[in-house]
Amino acid sequence: MKKMIYGAMALTLLTTVLSCKKEAQTQSSVSKDTLATVMTKDSTVAPKTDSAVTKTPSTSAVGENIITKNVGKYPHDIKFFEDKNITERLKKLVGNQYEEMVKYFDVTTPISLEHDIYILKGCKQHDCPGYSTKIYYDSKNDNLNVSIDNNGKISDFNEKGKIAGIEALNE
Repeated sequence: MKKMIYGAMALTLLTTVLSCKKEAQTQSSVSKDTLATVMTKDSTVAPKTDSAVTKTPSTSAVGENIITKNVGKYPHDIKFFEDKNITERLKKLVGNQYEEMVKYFDVTTPISLEHDIYILKGCKQHDCPGYSTKIYYDSKNDNLNVSIDNNGKISDFNEKGKIAGIEALNE
């Protein structure tokens, strides 16, 4: 009888220890400086899905790329700026502002799709109004547009001309 009691106690203790270890491993490190809809680079919390964000374009796309394949995901989670194709295009598009743009693409929103235009937004941690970037991608025309707001001075870059309808997305 004593062996059964000791066995039951040992099993209970083992279960408690294992559940504590599992709980410690699943905790995430979300920055206290995040906004309601944005996450910092060190965040491990999964983005909330929304039907407006995860819909597919109504027209046929030129082809899949890192943007079109990752709607609803955060740019840092998919290593957006490590994709050679997109990096070359962005460097050519924004020129000498590329390094600063990447450096301050800290606090981001998930890639979204609105009116057949893919949108990536990022800004400088602790200073979003001071430096923010919006990257737009029109998959029908394989066209990138970038808008950088540096302390109120906005610089727009258009790869194949300005994407129609961007103004409506900024309202």
